[in-house]
Amino acid sequence: MSEQTPNAGQPEPQKETPDLAAELREMGQQLEALFRAFIESERTKQMQATVARSVRDLAAAMREAAEKIQSDPRIQQVEDRGRQALERARESQVFHDVQETLVNGLEQINTQLHKLIEKLEAERAAASAQAAQAGEANPPIERVPLEAPATGETKKLEE
Repeated sequence: MSEQTPNAGQPEPQKETPDLAAELREMGQQLEALFRAFIESERTKQMQATVARSVRDLAAAMREAAEKIQSDPRIQQVEDRGRQALERARESQVFHDVQETLVNGLEQINTQLHKLIEKLEAERAAASAQAAQAGEANPPIERVPLEAPATGETKKLEE
């Protein structure tokens, strides 16, 4: 093919514009074919079988170890002591004080977050109103209503 230099005053010959959508479709099809070939390959099936066998062996070993641990009297003693210590801690005033402090702190944080949300929503509403007056079109914005809390009511653990 000979290369021609454009003559002055003559328009350049039009080049075909590449079809981006067609190329993306082709790439998607190629990736799908590659993925299918990989999944269906014999090597992949062997790896899956090896992994499944290893997981079964690991589960059996863990089950056996758990059974041994559960039957060990020393572990039972440690578990009993842990339960007793937890019960004593729950009954102590320090535990209740810490819990109350945490609940109060979380309540204050939630109050401040609520105020911040209200402020931001008011600013957004003012900006929307200002944009509407200026004749600008804004796409609808999905928002979470403030009436529905994101979490349930905060309660003390022990009452």
